[in-house]
Amino acid sequence: MVAAIKEPKYIEKAIKNKEHLSAVLLMTGTILTVKRYVDFIQSEGLPVILHVEKIGGLEMDGDGIDFVKKNVQPTAIVTTRNGIIKKAKSSGLFVIQRIFLIDTEVYHNLVKDADQIRSDIIEIMPCRAPDFLKKFTKVSQVPVITGGLLTLPEHAKEAINNGALAVTTSNSKLWEMDLNKF
Repeated sequence: MVAAIKEPKYIEKAIKNKEHLSAVLLMTGTILTVKRYVDFIQSEGLPVILHVEKIGGLEMDGDGIDFVKKNVQPTAIVTTRNGIIKKAKSSGLFVIQRIFLIDTEVYHNLVKDADQIRSDIIEIMPCRAPDFLKKFTKVSQVPVITGGLLTLPEHAKEAINNGALAVTTSNSKLWEMDLNKF
């Protein structure tokens, strides 16, 4: 389980439930606060995946990538943009590519281009497409996580059972649960 944090007030709740979490997906902050958030979460033993497109004032050009790598120092970044993936990978950052599976055309293009994926992990959104998740994890060389529209523990377990390495959710009630018990 990866806690997706959209507001700073949820950082403490994630820390309180860290025994059920494998990481935090940080989707809040500005260039003035993000380092403090990342340092605090990581000091509590949780890796931080930084959604770079959600950080106010951060431009992910060459300087922005250097800033994130040298100053913020998250465990990984997540992005939807191929240009950022290429630059971030060349700088040595661990990159998760978020893909919105909005229709079968996107899915077929994803499968067709599976060998062209440059990120370290793919996050498929939403997680409520288990049959597509299962098919894709069988053809992808890149590990897959999933999130979005997760409302029940059973949804998380179903995603894991269909090939996802982890699920991301901003539903803080699910952070309290041990997925191994479902």
